[in-house]
Amino acid sequence: MPPQNAQAAFLNLLASTYARYGVEIEALPPTGMRIPIPGHDPLAIDYADTVSEVLGHPPELHSEFAEQIVFGMLRQLRSRGVPVGTHYPPLSTDLGRTALLSAFSERGIRAHFDFPDSLVVTMSDGTGIRQNVQDLLASLEGADEGTASKVAADFVASFEERARQVISRQAPPRETLRSRLYPETAFPEGVMERLLTRPFATGVVETVVADSPESMRPLNRGELSDLGLTEEQAFAQAVEGSLTEPVEVSRMNAGDVPIVHIGSEGGFYVNARLHELARHLGETEHGALVVFPSPPVVMAHVLGTAHPIQAMETLQGITERFVADTDKPVTDKLFWWRPGTTENGLPRLSEVRVEVDHETRSVSLHTADQGFGPLLQSLM
Repeated sequence: MPPQNAQAAFLNLLASTYARYGVEIEALPPTGMRIPIPGHDPLAIDYADTVSEVLGHPPELHSEFAEQIVFGMLRQLRSRGVPVGTHYPPLSTDLGRTALLSAFSERGIRAHFDFPDSLVVTMSDGTGIRQNVQDLLASLEGADEGTASKVAADFVASFEERARQVISRQAPPRETLRSRLYPETAFPEGVMERLLTRPFATGVVETVVADSPESMRPLNRGELSDLGLTEEQAFAQAVEGSLTEPVEVSRMNAGDVPIVHIGSEGGFYVNARLHELARHLGETEHGALVVFPSPPVVMAHVLGTAHPIQAMETLQGITERFVADTDKPVTDKLFWWRPGTTENGLPRLSEVRVEVDHETRSVSLHTADQGFGPLLQSLM
């Protein structure tokens, strides 16, 4: 194969390998690639030297080289807390993490690291359980292979028993039900259909979870009959339970933009306040701009109290920074909230976005809601 064709073939293989692990790159000919980084500028890489080195090896090894290149990038980014790709792939020499993954695999349980110290386990019923294993990994530093394998096997056996007790509980007490928001991409493929979820806003689902001192887990639809609740009743119970959780409401200014901040340090259910947002905002003739970048935070700007374009820009910037700094983001989108509810009893939320070119003083507004543009014009 001519050198140029071999080079193109490997770059295509590398791009398809990135895509297989959840990273859709942009080609920068002749040998460059641009990788999207959530909350940051994209990362541009020139693979010219890498391609030259790889092409010196037999073609049957190229797939392995491509995978190791992609895994190296995922490790680098996820070690910094940047959620790029499907998972954090340990090095083959990483005795602790590989022992853990092998122990789960031997029991027929799917597991992967989403970040260096965060293990995600998918049980047989599709329930996903995340656990921080930092202390366990620290205890395995310097251990030999036999010791690491035994410690990992003991951990997995204990984990499986605890998880089975949680999952097999047919009817969690109704008072433990809570409402939590997740990005649509939070659940493994095929899992969300089994859980008690409903569309909440663009890219976001509302999920009923059972919260006890031992664990917090999404509720399976099959448990409704044991609870004696319909889906609507379960969501109502969950929202009601979440609204009993304490929050702090404060008012602040970001530049000239007044913002209502609703939060709870370490809380999981502040987003439920969107169901009763009017209570926290006061008079809202035109509604409000709202962001909810992470479970403990809701921020809103009442339209009509500042220049609306400036307010949109400000909230977009704030939520982008929040999402970049948290390992459990909900959404970086901005929404127009209006008083009242939809026909399904959910908050009235429409995704909106503004792009401003300050040099040319041009503004591009993006929304599928036909009423939002005229409203902004009336407030400017």
